Amino acid sequence: MTLISMATLGTAVLWRSSNDHRTPICVIVSLAAIVLAVRSLSKAKFVWGLLFLGVMGVFTPFRSIQFSPTLISVLDLVTLALFTVSLMVLRKSRIPAVSTARKQNGALARPFTNQP
Repeated sequence: MTLISMATLGTAVLWRSSNDHRTPICVIVSLAAIVLAVRSLSKAKFVWGLLFLGVMGVFTPFRSIQFSPTLISVLDLVTLALFTVSLMVLRKSRIPAVSTARKQNGALARPFTNQP
């Protein structure tokens, strides 16, 4: 979802989208922000969760105020950078399930056993 929203924001930044195409962009970015907020809050990264909730508030398609085109471009760039950094900050840990197993004499040894 993050990659889809990054592609959408990248397209919006490179080609200034009209107001007709802005609603689907806002929906995609809002959905990605919700997913990332839940992921960061579940990992106890509360600052990141609040940042993504703020992104959701800015990109919600149901807001009544309209931003200037310059501010929209800046918000798109900042959100694109935030989503890019979130890929590194919120990535899943790559700790192997059996990290302490060792090969010894052709068999796997258990880490806390006494061996003669």
